[in-house]
Amino acid sequence: MHPTPVVPERDAWLLAHSSALLRPGETLYGALPVRLDPLVPDRIPRRCRRAKPEALERERFKGWWRILLPVSFVMWVCALPAGLLERGAHHTWHGIRRLFRGRVWEGGWDSAAGWFVVTTRTGTDDERRHDNHRLALAFTDRRLLLLSHPALPEREAAQVLGELPRGRFALRPEPHPARHTHRVDIAFPDGSWLALEATEREQVPQLSGLLSPV
Repeated sequence: MHPTPVVPERDAWLLAHSSALLRPGETLYGALPVRLDPLVPDRIPRRCRRAKPEALERERFKGWWRILLPVSFVMWVCALPAGLLERGAHHTWHGIRRLFRGRVWEGGWDSAAGWFVVTTRTGTDDERRHDNHRLALAFTDRRLLLLSHPALPEREAAQVLGELPRGRFALRPEPHPARHTHRVDIAFPDGSWLALEATEREQVPQLSGLLSPV
C-alpha cells in the first residue's frame, strides 16, 4: 500500500474495501467515490446489457405470489401513461440542459468511454436493472478498479465492476468549462472521453491527481 493513499475521511471505508482487492505486491494510490456527469445517458442500449440470471431468479414470482400477477398487470397499465409523461419530461429537461452544458462524453457505446458507462450503469449482478449511478474508483500502481458503492459499506463489501490497466486511462488534457466545479474528465487511448463528477468539490484536485500519469 502507498504510504499515504488518497481516501476522503468521510469515505474511510474505501481504504479497507480497496485494500482487500489488491493483488500480491500491488500498491493502492487512492480511492474516491464518483458519479457520472448528470447528462451522461442514464439508459444503455439493450445490445449492451449483460444478462443477470441471479437477479431475475430472485425476482421471479413463486408460489402463492402468482395470484397477484393479474393485479400487478392492471397496476402497470394504469401507471403506464404517467411513466411515459415523466420520461418525456426527463428527456426534455436533459435536452435543455445539454444546450448550455455542452458535451459530457465522446466515442459512442463501442468505445472505451462507452464501456465505462455501460459497466457503471450495469452495476452488480444481484440488481436486475441497468441504471446504477453509485460508483467508487480505486487507483493502484497497476490498475483502475471500478467498484460498487454499497449503501451500507459496514455490512456489504464493495464489488469489482470492471478494471482498466495503467496506461489505458488518463486525465483529459482539454479543459472543461470552469463553471462545472465538480467535474473531472477521464480520457482513453482510442480518443474517447467521459465527464465524471466528484461528490465533493475539494475532491476534484485529488481525482485529477490520481488520473494523471504517475
